[in-house]
Amino acid sequence: MREQGCPTHFPDEFPDRSPKTLRYVRKGIPPAWRGAAWFYYSKGARLLQDNPRTYSSLLSRCKTSELSSNDIESIERDLHRTFPDNIHFKPDQRASHGSETPLLSSLRRLLQAFAIYRPQIGYCQSLNFLAGLLLLFLPEEKAFWMLHIITTEHLPGTHEISLEGANVDLWVLMLALKESNPSIWAKVGVGDEETGSIHTARLPPISLCTTSWFMSMFIGTLPIESVLRVWDVVFYEGSKMLFRMALAIFKVGEQRIKDVNDSMELFQVVQALPRDMMDISALMAISCRRGGITQEWISKRRKERRTWYAKERAKVAGAATLIDEGDSPVATGSPSLSRANSSWRRRVGRVR
Repeated sequence: MREQGCPTHFPDEFPDRSPKTLRYVRKGIPPAWRGAAWFYYSKGARLLQDNPRTYSSLLSRCKTSELSSNDIESIERDLHRTFPDNIHFKPDQRASHGSETPLLSSLRRLLQAFAIYRPQIGYCQSLNFLAGLLLLFLPEEKAFWMLHIITTEHLPGTHEISLEGANVDLWVLMLALKESNPSIWAKVGVGDEETGSIHTARLPPISLCTTSWFMSMFIGTLPIESVLRVWDVVFYEGSKMLFRMALAIFKVGEQRIKDVNDSMELFQVVQALPRDMMDISALMAISCRRGGITQEWISKRRKERRTWYAKERAKVAGAATLIDEGDSPVATGSPSLSRANSSWRRRVGRVR
């Protein structure tokens, strides 16, 4: 920091991107600098500068009837489920009835403002954990813009009502697993040999285990200190690190996966893998060796899959038009765009 003239007391600027800075980020950003570093490397300051009154305006709109009753109820229901054992979110039982912590009030305002700002998302349960963790390190308005960055740049479309973005990333992850570790794929991809093709909608059942990994950015999946280290590299290097970390989890659990023969047991093994991974440095080292999974590769695969979905929607729309006109339905061979894993939209594991 001092070498580049950056302040070390409440910094708002950080060293330029370089191999040296990358090494330090991968070793973990100091807690006192973490939130500011996330905001800096995510270019949050530019968003804040370009939208100086947006957040305050959204807060005013929250006081009107613009926010849907469904979102209001869902947010209120989940407020006290957000890091319930954290002192910053847990109401003081000795205080007067109905009192809540300042951070809990901030979380309510942020989630309500976000639901108005991003109506295609509204409120989705995992957002309370993402926003809650951001609020532990950043002021409310900056946390709001970081949540926007997460849902547009790192997890585009993942939290939208259609869940298309979540399915896109699950497909990309399964493709990456197939290419990077064929021996694991031979086990988890059984019965769905065509998942590596962009012409199929099917995902292996094991992909259900990984849905919450991405939707909550590993909150509730890895220990919280490990989650913070993951977030450090994601905000510095991009969403490729989410995929690399998921692949590293599979790699560390490779032998346990290979030892299983029952499909139900396999599901349970993969679901439990991250809970036993306490050595985040070792996991980080494995993820950083996944050089073939670049940001360009991720972007290309995401684009391919979104194109596939667009074509499927066009087929479905064309078939519906023919039915409306009285003709026989056309068999497109395409699966329904509704997802078997849609239940995950409202189910993210409770963080202890």
